Amino acid sequence: MKIKTKGLKLSAVFSLLLILAILTSCGGDQTFNDKWSDYRGVNRDGISTSKVPLKVWEKDSQPPLVWKHKIGDGFSGIVVDGTRIITAFAEDSMEVIAGYDRKTGKELWRQNIGKEFVEEFGNGPRATPTLDGKQAFIYNSWGHLYAVDTETGKINWKHYLSDSLKIRMPQRGHCTSPIVVGNNVVIHAGGRTDNTAFLAFDKITGEKKWQTGETVVSYSSPFLANIYNEPQIVFSATKIVMKDGKRRGARKIVALSPEGKEIWDGPSVPAVIAMPLFIPPNKVFVSSSEDKYGCMLIEVKKENNSFAADTVWFSEEMQNHFNSSVYYNGYIYGFSNATLHCIDAKTGKRTWRKRGLGKGSLIISDNKLVILTDRGKLVLAEVNSKKFVQLAKAKVIEGLSWTSPTLADGKLYLRSREEIACYDLSK
Repeated sequence: MKIKTKGLKLSAVFSLLLILAILTSCGGDQTFNDKWSDYRGVNRDGISTSKVPLKVWEKDSQPPLVWKHKIGDGFSGIVVDGTRIITAFAEDSMEVIAGYDRKTGKELWRQNIGKEFVEEFGNGPRATPTLDGKQAFIYNSWGHLYAVDTETGKINWKHYLSDSLKIRMPQRGHCTSPIVVGNNVVIHAGGRTDNTAFLAFDKITGEKKWQTGETVVSYSSPFLANIYNEPQIVFSATKIVMKDGKRRGARKIVALSPEGKEIWDGPSVPAVIAMPLFIPPNKVFVSSSEDKYGCMLIEVKKENNSFAADTVWFSEEMQNHFNSSVYYNGYIYGFSNATLHCIDAKTGKRTWRKRGLGKGSLIISDNKLVILTDRGKLVLAEVNSKKFVQLAKAKVIEGLSWTSPTLADGKLYLRSREEIACYDLSK
């Protein structure tokens, strides 16, 4: 923009420049740089990539509310890219995916993705959308995969996988979130026969690119890791194997190449719901949802171009019922049933625990634990491996809150079974 200053007094020029500086500053406050494109963040690890410092609000107050409104039932997480946020929920007996304006929370579009799933612990979609370019990929509660345009909500392609592959309906509904790897979107469909466990589709056309494996349906979602300089898609799975002449289930952590080739499998624990954690450079943490089975750390080794994985330790100090833990600087922070635990990743020993937060969830940003209790209270705490140090606490949302927070550009996006809200943690 060109500004004519000829004929203006010097003081007037300074005043004009000051006004422009203020306007530029205000406009800059509205820019969006950070993404939260996947379940549990860009890297699927529960750690925000935002560089914006988080402010500690004063006692008996709360962080600034940007917007809040009602939303339908469900547990789908919130993903962020550009000027939009996207999540899924149930309303009027249908499951829908919807896009909202990040600044105002105004609904921009919505798209039906099947009938509402109804279940004793909560209705509606479980999986979180995955963003890639101008598409969002969502797996509904019935095992149907959709590719949706993020600007209009138009369905680009869909596959009714559970129907076409005759996959058994899990008791709690399909929960796994799709993952984009290169040009493909990969889903753990859980087919028990004919190599229909893991499938990949061209993310643009929806054409099937590969399918492999035989497993039981999993509630857990996969992550992508680079292990020994090889990209690997890591899943929690119950593989179908031959034992004593019969087909049986074997609980495993399974790694596939981007082309669908199995690279290795390793031991796991029963009843896994939460997503396993990658602990660089070559370890994987996995937790059972049932108290008696605990958690374990496995190590991946490579010899003569072949991979193998074995147990490093087993511990009873963590049982992630549904929300995953977060690994950070040598320690694992997570909810073991209804108690927040910190355990040493080297040994599996607990270093501290904090009761009273319910079956909550957490992420990490700006070296702080951002914790959402199951009753809608937001807690800010130090990332501290020796003790729990609370920095601030406030009631921020109504309704049962089992969905993990999302944070980008200092803005915290939360949802419960009743509400969706945005708070500014940068002010």
